[in-house]
Amino acid sequence: MALSDEELRETVAVWRANGMVVQAAANQMKKPRTTISDRLSLARDRGLLTDETPMIEMPAFVLEGDEDEPIAEILARQRRAFERKQQAAAARKWFPIQVRETKPYGILWFGDPHIDNSGCNWPLLEQHIAIARQDGIYGGNIGDTTDNWPWTGRLAKLWADSEVSSKTAKRMAEWFMFDAGVKWLVWLIGNHDAWNGGDEFYKKLGAYHIPVLDWRAQFRLVHNNGSEAKVDAAHGRKGNSIYNPSHGTLRDARFGEEADLFVTGHIHSFKLDHFEIAERGHTTWLAQVRGYKWHDHYAWVNGFAEYQNGAAVLSVIDPETARIQCFADPEEGAEYLKWKRR
Repeated sequence: MALSDEELRETVAVWRANGMVVQAAANQMKKPRTTISDRLSLARDRGLLTDETPMIEMPAFVLEGDEDEPIAEILARQRRAFERKQQAAAARKWFPIQVRETKPYGILWFGDPHIDNSGCNWPLLEQHIAIARQDGIYGGNIGDTTDNWPWTGRLAKLWADSEVSSKTAKRMAEWFMFDAGVKWLVWLIGNHDAWNGGDEFYKKLGAYHIPVLDWRAQFRLVHNNGSEAKVDAAHGRKGNSIYNPSHGTLRDARFGEEADLFVTGHIHSFKLDHFEIAERGHTTWLAQVRGYKWHDHYAWVNGFAEYQNGAAVLSVIDPETARIQCFADPEEGAEYLKWKRR
């Protein structure tokens, strides 16, 4: 169907209004660029385009803001991100670890290792690693595997005092995770681990092998007979007291969710409690593990006495009853476990 003169004049008018830019006229009229060009040629043939066609035609630029992602797509993406985060958080809440041991077994809770620090008590750490290699004993890392001082800020200068490079520290952490011979049940990320993007390093390192969780892990030890033991392990907890090293842990035990064992690190102190929360009719263990960092300059200049015990705690679990017994001395606990397993 032939175009009328009126339709061609309309196209010419739009073209002129857009600075005689064909693409701009096409955008306004929602027509292909070739259609507008053909109409202008036809208008010229009919004498409707009296002005000289410009020898130069500028491209149609995208208007400022038009290159942005549409707001509807942004909102949809944000909804999907929240849904993924919500599902991931739900999956980590009291997740089950299936334990097929029919005999009593142990979990050796390693306090803050700081394995690249010159004050790391390697003789003691190696002694505890040897215990964790024994039959029926598994490992739990409470976090702060290395110093991993920040690259910027006031703590960055501590790299100058370190005898181990960042690269070597990561190699040591990888050895601790895979080659030390520890059968890990869980590995936490502490504040030192998270600096410099280190949390992603550990998560990728342990992917598909070891549950690596940020700061806290709440899980259930599920046995073949259906019995369960609930464990709440956290690198650190809210609340401190000069009278009670496990104040934050006690706070969570009394006012948080119920568990059979609470394990905490972070503040390099030690306490082991077994007590009943009468209001709940529940007995629980509180284990504040000291870790392996000795001769701490920060503790020295701030007048904090260094704990000499409780670098690690060994928890012995009986799958028949799901009852837990904890030992401040891992060697004694290992001997007890051997006797139980016989």
